[in-house]
Amino acid sequence: MVIGRALEIEDVTQCAEGDTNFILIDRFSLLQTSIDEIGSISDLRLTLEVQFYNEVALDYGGPRKEFFRLLMQAIKEKYFDNGLRDLLADQYLFVGKIFALSSLQNGKLPTFLESAVVDELFNNTDSNSICITNLRQGMDALGFYTICKALPSLVFLFQNNTPALTMRGILHVLKAQFSEEGSNAYSFEKLVYGAFVRYLREVGSGRRSAVLLESVLQFVTGATEEPVLGFKIHPSITFYEVETTFLPTANTCISSLGLPRPSYNTGLPEDAELFKTYDYAFTSTFYGLK
Repeated sequence: MVIGRALEIEDVTQCAEGDTNFILIDRFSLLQTSIDEIGSISDLRLTLEVQFYNEVALDYGGPRKEFFRLLMQAIKEKYFDNGLRDLLADQYLFVGKIFALSSLQNGKLPTFLESAVVDELFNNTDSNSICITNLRQGMDALGFYTICKALPSLVFLFQNNTPALTMRGILHVLKAQFSEEGSNAYSFEKLVYGAFVRYLREVGSGRRSAVLLESVLQFVTGATEEPVLGFKIHPSITFYEVETTFLPTANTCISSLGLPRPSYNTGLPEDAELFKTYDYAFTSTFYGLK
C-alpha cells in the first residue's frame, strides 16, 4: 500500500532511491502547512519525505516520524480533546488521511481516541456524526478504513496499550557499539557509557524534571516509542573522541546516538556538569534531527 522509496534506510552502505511525496512543513504553523501540503498530493501511496522550514535534515525515516508525532499531538488537541467539533467537520477528511498515512508509513498511531469514538468509527452502521463520516472517508483515501473493517484485529492500533518506556527498555533499544575490548578507546567508552546509564537512571526516576526517557528516544529516532513496524536498522549508541564539548549528537537516518568520549587530553566532566549538557540536548525541540 506504500510505493516508491523505502520507508527507512535499510543498508547504510547504499543510497536510498525511489519516488517520494516531498512536503515542506513549518513547525510553528504545523496544522495549516500540513493541510496545504497533504492536500496538494495526488497519490498518497508514495512514501512521504518531510523537510521542516530552515532545516536541512535528510528524511530517511526520522523527520517523517517527528512530523507524524507532532501532527498527531496537534490533531488530538484541536479535533478531539473537547469532543468532535461539527463546525470543523470538513477538516476531519484531512484528519482521516493522516490517520491512514501515519499508520501505514510507520508513524505515530492515533491511540488518543476515546473508546466511544473508536466504536462508532468502526461499527457497521451509518453514523449520525458528519465528523465520523468524514474520518472514515479520509482514512479510505488509502483504503485503510476498508482494510480495518475487513480485518477487525487491526482496530487494536487505535487502542492506547503501549507500555511506558523504562530504563531497561531504552537500554534494550539503544545498543552500544564498543571498540575492541582491551583497547584504550574501549576504556574511555566505558567511562562515558557508565555516566550515560547513571543519567538515564536519574531521568527514569524523575530527578531530571525537564527530561523523560521518551525525550532521549525521540532525540535519536524522531519517535517517542518503538513504531508498530519496528526499526529497519536497530538504534545504537556510537562513541567518538571529544573535540570541544560532550554534547551528544544524533543521526536519525540510522537511529544512532553519538556520545563524545573522553581522551588522554580531555577528562570526563563530573556528573552534575555532564548531565546538564545532556539535559540541554535532550530537551531541544529539534537538535537531534540530523
